[in-house]
Amino acid sequence: MGMGKKLAAGAAVLAVLAAAGALLWRYLPPKQASPVTASLQTGAETVEEWKNVIAYVPLDDRTDNMEDVVYLAEASGYRVVMPEGDVYCTKLDGQSPNQNGTPYGDREALFTWVREMDEAGCDLFVLSLDQLFSGGLVNSRSVSEAWPLTFPDGTRLTEEEAFREYILSLSRDPDNRVYLFDSVVRLSPTVGYRGFDVEEYYGLREYGMVARPELTGEALTMENIFAAYPYAADGVTPAEDALGSDKFRSAITPEILEEYLGVRRRKLTLLDGVITAMESAPGGQIQLLIGIDDSSNTTNIQYNELSYLQKRLGPDTALMAGLDSLARLLVGRIAQERYDYSVRASVRYIGGTEERPSSEFDRYTLSEVVDLHMDLFRARRTAEEDAELQILIMTAPDVPEKAADYCEELVSRLEENLKHRVPTVLIEASNDAYGDALEQALLARVPFGELVAFAGKYDQANVTGAAFAMGFSRYLYLRCCGEKSDGCDLAQVRQMANSMLLTEYILHARTPLNQFIQKLGVNYNNILAAPGDRRRIQGKLEELLAGDTERVCANLSGADMLTDLDPWGEKTVDTVSVSDLYFPWNRTFELSFTVHAALKGT
Repeated sequence: MGMGKKLAAGAAVLAVLAAAGALLWRYLPPKQASPVTASLQTGAETVEEWKNVIAYVPLDDRTDNMEDVVYLAEASGYRVVMPEGDVYCTKLDGQSPNQNGTPYGDREALFTWVREMDEAGCDLFVLSLDQLFSGGLVNSRSVSEAWPLTFPDGTRLTEEEAFREYILSLSRDPDNRVYLFDSVVRLSPTVGYRGFDVEEYYGLREYGMVARPELTGEALTMENIFAAYPYAADGVTPAEDALGSDKFRSAITPEILEEYLGVRRRKLTLLDGVITAMESAPGGQIQLLIGIDDSSNTTNIQYNELSYLQKRLGPDTALMAGLDSLARLLVGRIAQERYDYSVRASVRYIGGTEERPSSEFDRYTLSEVVDLHMDLFRARRTAEEDAELQILIMTAPDVPEKAADYCEELVSRLEENLKHRVPTVLIEASNDAYGDALEQALLARVPFGELVAFAGKYDQANVTGAAFAMGFSRYLYLRCCGEKSDGCDLAQVRQMANSMLLTEYILHARTPLNQFIQKLGVNYNNILAAPGDRRRIQGKLEELLAGDTERVCANLSGADMLTDLDPWGEKTVDTVSVSDLYFPWNRTFELSFTVHAALKGT
């Protein structure tokens, strides 16, 4: 559809949606929204102008893929719309299914929704292939065979056919820009889904960690990768006979192994097909980020898969460390391409361990992860004195006895940067190596509202991706957007508070909360199974997080925040508060909440 038709469609969007969506909404009941998702206001029915609107199919309904994406987009001058209903939600074992009767997303409804957004006038799309092909990340780890789609009118398509019909076809409109993201299967499926338990998780992870034969050159084909899956590095010994221990051997049954390897074959085949299909689209119109989900710095079962994908990458595809930050990175890419501006950026590491992986789950060193993200945003690496954006990264200490010195170096540097009006991104990638000392110093001495971005939770790959996405998208908005708004600045306050409090939750509240839940005899990976204890668990959560919430809100409330660069502009945050704490998947690993904020004089 050409630009003229899109403008006409945008002017009459409500009528278009009502007509084009009639069939879809008949079998998609309204979502039973959480307090947070209800507050995001992402319905397409309120769109009147599509210029800065992103149609978004999320990986799932966790915080990383919901609030974090919406806040970041809004802080950068964009608005996100998502499908109505629970069509992208994941439900763990024992939890009420979605409206379609399954624990995973509704693939046919989502493909249909993408088409409707195009017909309504949208031309920016951020789409999870794990969701579209498999109903979400967790379910993508459990589907081991080709899984055709059946649409309400009886049309039956393979996954590849549906991709070409509904997604690749978007490239027929030269105004469309489509940003896809997908995952490389991690080493083990999800605990608490489809009967999969802890013993199976660790057994399969150990099985996946066994070194495989390294394939190179012409031998690096999908057929050879699949053939090598069952064997250890010598290509003869069965991988299960090379396990490091016998602790979980009994959990690895032939049936479980067959399904595990089938999942890997299906996912790699789908990814390869997407890359091939993209070759027929005009350059730059469809882009793909592939995230490495839970790996190791070894020749594990992912090794040949990653080597093959690296060989297959084209100019519009990239392989990234981390997965839960990919949607945010793509929002940042949208901003980078719209403004066509390469940021002069410098990177400073403090702590001295950037040349090593931070844990057994990381494939790359921290410096390699940072380089991947610098390349993604086409940043121009420069010395600090010439940088327009400085990135400060706290690593674990190379010398533990110098931990206090590293803390002081970081905080002092942040104070100097803010004093001299240097736009700064802070990445706390130490995995809590400094304890409370660093967090207390940061909250006491650094006004976070004056930072361009901050991230400090989970593993270093996702922390880095979250900070780069927030930093570059917000910086590009401040530097290049001519029409700024209070709404974007409020979204920046909300995403900063969200990132800060999630970090505090993980550092201070999650472990004692898990201990409290265990004493109740409840599984903290699925607290929905104990409805009689939910009130006690909620009360303990609020008790444990009360002090951290107060410190985060106090740091932002009444402080200035950066709102413009040329000329330098600041606004004062009036108030910040948090409500509606809840667990989106009824497990304590993730936390969601609503952030309320106001600016003085608005």
